[in-house]
Amino acid sequence: MKERIDINVPEDVLALNQKKKERLEKTYRFEATDRVPVWPDFQIWSLLAGRKGKYSDLTKGPREHLHGQILNQKWRIENVRDDFPIETECLTIEPQFGAIRGVEFPIEIEWMGDESPKSKHLLQEPEEIDTLEIPSPDCGLNHTRIEWYKTMSEMTGDFDVRLNGEPLQVKLDLTHPGGAIPSAFALCGSNLFVWMLEEPDRIHRLLEITTQSHLQVIEYFAELTGREKGHSVWAGADIAEMISPQMFQEFVVPYYLQIWKKQNYPRVFHMCGKIDHLLDILRDDLDITYLDRFGFSTNRQLLAKKLAGQAVMRGGPHPALIYEGPVEKITKECVDYIKTLGSQGGYILSDGVGIVPGTPMAHIEAMVDASKQVGPLI
Repeated sequence: MKERIDINVPEDVLALNQKKKERLEKTYRFEATDRVPVWPDFQIWSLLAGRKGKYSDLTKGPREHLHGQILNQKWRIENVRDDFPIETECLTIEPQFGAIRGVEFPIEIEWMGDESPKSKHLLQEPEEIDTLEIPSPDCGLNHTRIEWYKTMSEMTGDFDVRLNGEPLQVKLDLTHPGGAIPSAFALCGSNLFVWMLEEPDRIHRLLEITTQSHLQVIEYFAELTGREKGHSVWAGADIAEMISPQMFQEFVVPYYLQIWKKQNYPRVFHMCGKIDHLLDILRDDLDITYLDRFGFSTNRQLLAKKLAGQAVMRGGPHPALIYEGPVEKITKECVDYIKTLGSQGGYILSDGVGIVPGTPMAHIEAMVDASKQVGPLI
């Protein structure tokens, strides 16, 4: 017998959906909007905390994972009042174990119960890079993700999901976020930076491997899920903020350009560390289209100078501020972000980066109120 899951939303909230979509679409085109859209970053941990769920329950098996992910989306839809449109036709679910990278390599994962799992770095000595090979895309943690994707796809019929009484389809997806640098860090840990200086040739070999492996997995997943080859991808280079512009040019730019040569525009890029020293490179060399979820540590005035009108940007204030408040301080900070970054369009107010579990909904509403307070900017 199917398990029924009801998602209930006031009709006047659903009526705002079309306006939300138009606001976001115009923002992506740098066109004038009635106000800056607000889209906080509710990751798996904040969703679980909101509905008082446990991460360990999600890892028990495919059915528990599917059930938990549906409940996560139910909680967000019912409780968060931002500018992210509510799904009225289909919920898209993906096997999600947290921000673990290099998942196709034979990296041992330390499971931490209800805390974030950790990777155990595979390479301890630079010489080990010499024998490293591009793995099959269905190895490592990917093996579990793929098997769960297939099993969960078969289980969608076990759930009767309704939005205000109307059937809501559930479908599965499988993506491969990250990029050459996060995968290399997953393999080497902090030794990556030492070896960049001491063993640059070996690190270039490593990055060629992680780049080709990354592309191979993307193509494998496209075939598995029925996506068109060459689709745009979400790429991240977290931890690369810790290197100089010169090293970034050498060890990051060539490999991400390889990925984007095959995956086309738009170039959606993520770095949530302090990237002030890299903004010219992101704009001129990587030619990013969308800086998705920049961190609070990046200078907002510099961001406006370098990227406003050039790339869509999503990010904002310190997550701790949004968690702790008070409301007046949240509103003031959000107004400043909006006025600083939104004058040329293309800005989405978020947090910088990741809503803290347990953040009061009144503090999310304060972000929306700040956008309403500023109103149109162009």
